[in-house]
Amino acid sequence: MNQTVVIEGMKCDGCVGIVKEKFEAIPGVKAVDVQLDEKKATITADNEISKEQLQAALADTKFTVAG
Repeated sequence: MNQTVVIEGMKCDGCVGIVKEKFEAIPGVKAVDVQLDEKKATITADNEISKEQLQAALADTKFTVAG
């Protein structure tokens, strides 16, 4: 299952790496593609990951899941 979310607060490639690492650590996530220019992350996972789970993964960062 693929889902795309908007990530607020990303400004550089380092930000992309942090978001990718945090999302890849969520159980069930198979792959993460983060696009800096579009401020989006596409997550491939066994099941849909809730916005709350995604935001919790970013809790110790400056990034937030929009919407």
